[in-house]
Amino acid sequence: MNGVARLERVIDLPRSIVWEAIVDPILMEGWLHPDASLVEGVELLERRVPSPEEPAVPAIVESDGPRLGHVRVELTEASGGSRGGVTELVLSVPQHIDSRFRAPLIAGWQTRLDQLEELLRGHPVDWEHWERDHGAGYEQHLLRAATVASP
Repeated sequence: MNGVARLERVIDLPRSIVWEAIVDPILMEGWLHPDASLVEGVELLERRVPSPEEPAVPAIVESDGPRLGHVRVELTEASGGSRGGVTELVLSVPQHIDSRFRAPLIAGWQTRLDQLEELLRGHPVDWEHWERDHGAGYEQHLLRAATVASP
């Protein structure tokens, strides 16, 4: 199956805060995984740092690595939210995989985005208890993704 899984979120924080969680290796451990990175040990295809003068121009990290594959994250700042700005996040992952793996791919990234939002609220993942804390959320995302992927 070809195509791109495109996941979108609006996060009630300014882009500069979300950007740090996307690119800082220590913060990444709190939502992505201690052994995974979007910026280290990968082929960095594109990196556009956010500019406060151009909030409508997306900040971008696009990488291709052995653990996560090809991933593109775009962050655009919009007005609103409790702190005067929200971040519109778009995550894109190519789906050059067997269609049986489409739902788990999407569910995995939806769960990671849930974990990113929790980290940004001060709650990093306790990896030792991931199944207890996040397993049910993953299963819900998997069920939704499988329903959407069904012919």
